[in-house]
Amino acid sequence: MAAVLAEGSAGGAESEAAAVPPMAGLEMVQQGAEARVYRGLFLGRPTVAKHRFPKRYRHPLLEERLSRRRTAQEARSLLCCRRAGKEAEDWLWKAVG
Repeated sequence: MAAVLAEGSAGGAESEAAAVPPMAGLEMVQQGAEARVYRGLFLGRPTVAKHRFPKRYRHPLLEERLSRRRTAQEARSLLCCRRAGKEAEDWLWKAVG
């Protein structure tokens, strides 16, 4: 299954992000403290999309830095798993909205 990592901008409202998936045709699977996880199709492939939403109580620069680091670490972890022979998603795309 392909992973599509999507990051929200620090200026959006959380209630708006909850109502609208980051891409058309995605179904929300789970919501955590840092992100919402969606399942669907992207370019005809089964896809998992992770939408990181901003925390209003954090300074926008800190929010951006934390989101960027967490997304990069997640991509490195998926790559490490694949290199070790474990089944892991392909990292296809990162959108900054």
